[in-house]
Amino acid sequence: MERRNLVKTLIVGALLLVLGATAALAFDMVLGTTEVYLDGARENVRSRETNLGNLIVDSLVWVSGAQIAITNGGGIRESVEEGPITLEAVLSIHPFSNEVVTIELTGAEIVATLEHGVSTYPGWGGFPHVSGLKYSFTPDRPSGQRVLEVLYNDKPIDLEATFIVVTNGFLAAGGDAFEMLEKEIIDSFGPMEEVLMNYIREKEVVAPEVEGRITIFRIETFGDDS
Repeated sequence: MERRNLVKTLIVGALLLVLGATAALAFDMVLGTTEVYLDGARENVRSRETNLGNLIVDSLVWVSGAQIAITNGGGIRESVEEGPITLEAVLSIHPFSNEVVTIELTGAEIVATLEHGVSTYPGWGGFPHVSGLKYSFTPDRPSGQRVLEVLYNDKPIDLEATFIVVTNGFLAAGGDAFEMLEKEIIDSFGPMEEVLMNYIREKEVVAPEVEGRITIFRIETFGDDS
């Protein structure tokens, strides 16, 4: 009996070693290559446009065909060095398995989304990264009055028009108090990490840039020297 138990223990141990080695090989699988450092630093993705943020929202538009993409910086958790992009790197960027979904919003609701996203600035996870539009804001105004301009196709967004917007399930469920995004889901496209993996595989080589999608203005107040 003892010998039989010993054999079972050895077999189980061997299987665990094989499974561990297989998992390690899977994590090392190369999905594509980046020609630039992909900036996912916490202090950056929660306060300004980054090239990794742009890569992610562009992947959402790519998979969904939506007009506009919005995601929160808090869902971006890691940077990637220039060179091979592995499965482990993508899973480090998106560790939450957040579903990609489309909803319908008016231009006014999009502006309200961006306004809420910069209401607690800098450093909170709701900071919005975008594709398909540009916006500017100033943190020197009170919350609710910070967004200065929102451009769609390089023109001021039509507040009454409706748009198909792709975002993540966390925000679409009202996470981080984005109540204006609690809409009926039109379609879903799988987890964000899977979408990003497939996008990188499709592109093979990526080199995203900071393009001026988000502009931050500081309002300086000059005192009277007299």
